[in-house]
Amino acid sequence: MSVLVVESLSGLLRGVMFGTVGFFTVMILSIVYRYFTNEKLSSFLGILFGLGLLGFSGGLLAILDNPTVGSAIEVVTISIFTVWGVNIGDKMAEKMPKKSASAILDGIRGGKITYTTVKLPNSRLIYDMAGKPKVPDVVKTELSEREFTLPADLPLEDITNRVKRRLITDWGIGEVELELDQDAKVIHFAISAKERGLSATIPEGSVAVPIECRVIPSNLAPGDLAEIFLENNEVIEKIEIKGVNEEKGVITIVADLRLLETIRGNKASLVVALPSASLACPAISVEQKSGEIEEFKLQKISNSLKKVGVTEKLAKKIVANVQAKLSKMDPPISTRLIKAVVMEELEKEKPEAAKKLRNRKFWNLKSF
Repeated sequence: MSVLVVESLSGLLRGVMFGTVGFFTVMILSIVYRYFTNEKLSSFLGILFGLGLLGFSGGLLAILDNPTVGSAIEVVTISIFTVWGVNIGDKMAEKMPKKSASAILDGIRGGKITYTTVKLPNSRLIYDMAGKPKVPDVVKTELSEREFTLPADLPLEDITNRVKRRLITDWGIGEVELELDQDAKVIHFAISAKERGLSATIPEGSVAVPIECRVIPSNLAPGDLAEIFLENNEVIEKIEIKGVNEEKGVITIVADLRLLETIRGNKASLVVALPSASLACPAISVEQKSGEIEEFKLQKISNSLKKVGVTEKLAKKIVANVQAKLSKMDPPISTRLIKAVVMEELEKEKPEAAKKLRNRKFWNLKSF
């Protein structure tokens, strides 16, 4: 037993020694590979290179001739270090300025090369592709105003395709719509997430519900906004269509749990498609305490009002009154002023809800 322990510790020590050398060697190789290919070095190639260093010293042949527990631990340890080196080198290369790679290329080619820069728009101008899964806001924030440097002698189509490939490869985006003008300036940019089914798009507290319809508008598609009139005289206002089966006359919506009983067992007597402009409430410019300017959608106010027991009809009325007052003020508007206007209108209509809302401490852009 003691022999096995000693052998294991010896193998671990040798693995750390050779693994450290392999780590730094593979890390440098990974940085160079990333610079010139814009792709990550394969972990498998990194492991082969790390074990190759062991082979040069004759250690690998000795292990193959006389495999032991210690030698197995040594091989595993070296493999772990080399994979770690690949990942660290890839991350370092991604963060280093692209100009460093340009300087290297200039030196190799012996001539000055001109480059063009494609700058993505601000996150507020990164659009979602119609009928496709939406990309999380955190990804849009990461892509906001990001720059890509490419050789200026490439055709505009090749520049567009290279930027698309980077977005899909490095950020895991499903599809990209990118249009550039003759100066490589972005004039349209829309993205979608990878297809992961319906459940990935359902927010917490909601459910996907199929509704059988007598007649549905022609060409109705996922992503369209609709107003649904049920046979029990209930009306579902301004809701996004998530799925359409024209053959069976069934549409799928994502509804609040409170609407589930209203919809259960009912058919739609009429489905009315609404203009795309109705998809969201108008946005206003808001100034945070940090001085940063952001877009603030009035839909957030409606959502917060509903959480304290305000009906949808009353919430719409309060939001309309708030919007009317804010529209007369010069932007940007502080969040403190928005809070004051909302509380003023809510106290007029439902004082007990105003008290609940004040106690929720919801006054920030993320939860409001």
